[in-house]
Amino acid sequence: MSTTTSKPDPTVASVPKMGQRWRKSTKQIATLGPAASTPEMIEKLFLAGADVFRLNFSHGSQEQKKELLEIIRGIEAKYSHPIAILGDLQGPKLRVGEFSNPDGEMLVEGAIFRFDLDEAKGDSKRVQLPHPEIIEASEIGHVLLIDDGKVKLEVCGKGAGWIDCEVIVEGKIKDRKGVNTPDSVLEISPMTPKDRSDLEYMLGIGVDWVALSFVQRPEDIMEINRLIDEKLPQDMFRPAVMAKIEKPSCFIGDSLAEIVALCDGIMVARGDLGVECAPEDVPLLQKEIIDCCRDLGKPVAVATQMLESMIESPTPTRAEASDVATAIYDGADAIMLSAESAAGKYPEESVAMQQRIINRVEGDRHYRTLLNSMQEELIKNTATDAIIMSAKAIANTIKAKAIVCFTLRGSTVLRASKGRPGVPVLAISPFKETSRQLALSWGVYPELPRSGSYGFVEEEDMFNYEQPVIEKTTDDFDMVLKNACRAALAKGLVSDPEDLLVVTAGLPFGTPGAANVIRVVPAAGPSCWDGMCRVDYD
Repeated sequence: MSTTTSKPDPTVASVPKMGQRWRKSTKQIATLGPAASTPEMIEKLFLAGADVFRLNFSHGSQEQKKELLEIIRGIEAKYSHPIAILGDLQGPKLRVGEFSNPDGEMLVEGAIFRFDLDEAKGDSKRVQLPHPEIIEASEIGHVLLIDDGKVKLEVCGKGAGWIDCEVIVEGKIKDRKGVNTPDSVLEISPMTPKDRSDLEYMLGIGVDWVALSFVQRPEDIMEINRLIDEKLPQDMFRPAVMAKIEKPSCFIGDSLAEIVALCDGIMVARGDLGVECAPEDVPLLQKEIIDCCRDLGKPVAVATQMLESMIESPTPTRAEASDVATAIYDGADAIMLSAESAAGKYPEESVAMQQRIINRVEGDRHYRTLLNSMQEELIKNTATDAIIMSAKAIANTIKAKAIVCFTLRGSTVLRASKGRPGVPVLAISPFKETSRQLALSWGVYPELPRSGSYGFVEEEDMFNYEQPVIEKTTDDFDMVLKNACRAALAKGLVSDPEDLLVVTAGLPFGTPGAANVIRVVPAAGPSCWDGMCRVDYD
């Protein structure tokens, strides 16, 4: 038996210089801020590994955020690669009132201190708490934490418009310090008037993801989804909603699963979560959240203090490197930088360090063993899941370079990402907004589409996004497959005409969530199959 190989299709282009740009599955979110606000620095962060840029609406003006968005869109066009933009809402800020003493008051252990609604300035015995919802929700034995937990008090008395608390952990309390209520579910909206204004602005400028802070219960996700439906301009694409899990109430009963089911993604916001929960509980809660997201097929990002020391230092501590690695081993889709990239001295180095840790972990045999051990329980009894799992098995058997998923709104790609295949997932959608949203998902390499078409275009016009051409080729599957091969080459997923791709699609095109076709094609294109992989018998 002998094997013969035909000459490669001359229409296959050479591998572009950006081909080997991202050889990683776990995605990176970089927060923009004073240290990362110029086109030059944002481009450096992108080239260092950032897949998603976070715009923190807690700081700066709305107009500044639009300027950053336009810079990101310019970089996206330059490199023909989708970049997701995450708009992060501030949420309610619960704070005490002001004191007569500008230096605040020292609360000693065992003392009784009152919080009330009186606007008079506070003293050593009392201070205003301008949040009646906290007073109403507090019960005897509930804990209040002041200034990120530096001062701890326990409710020991309650009346109309006031609560008395015993000081458990002493410390100084000053004007406008934050209040956390780990034992109480507050009857307040997660969205302040500022958040509603910011949300409407986000919808107008076209962010890809919206992150909601202060999520306490599933109803909070329903509220923001309702607002988006009401305020979304007719010509704009609906952004995906990310819930920030930072309150202990998210773990009451089935609340976590319900929240994950209602939103499009989750952020493990370990800042407030670490204040309101015991430190030893946070790693376990992180794993619980990630497992829930994996089970329901929703992307999850781990955030807060991942490389905190790199705000001032060019290298992280070993504990920080281990923390980043643990999030990756846990199965997170993405890891995030906050002040490290937004306000630190080493934003580019921080992003590059995260990528180095990602590459190191993903090259470890234990990582793949862990991912494979999670798969059996994630398989569902649907036709699409059967197609996706079959594509994964075929890819592993024939040593394919990638799985190609044609998708309308991303649901098929999310199923493929959920299965954690051992090869990249190339996502091809007619909507650039879908491609951008998928940039957050594990192992997904989204293609930047043109003009709402899956179809084939001439090679010399392949990346001319300034003058897009509409190709009505959705009825010609071979032409669409050739376009997929070109996209795989452009992403550096293939380098040889004989490299194989496993393609999944739903026919007819345009059927959301459908995957009913599997096709194996060589990188040279579907017309090159004959002769490339034919086995001749002597």
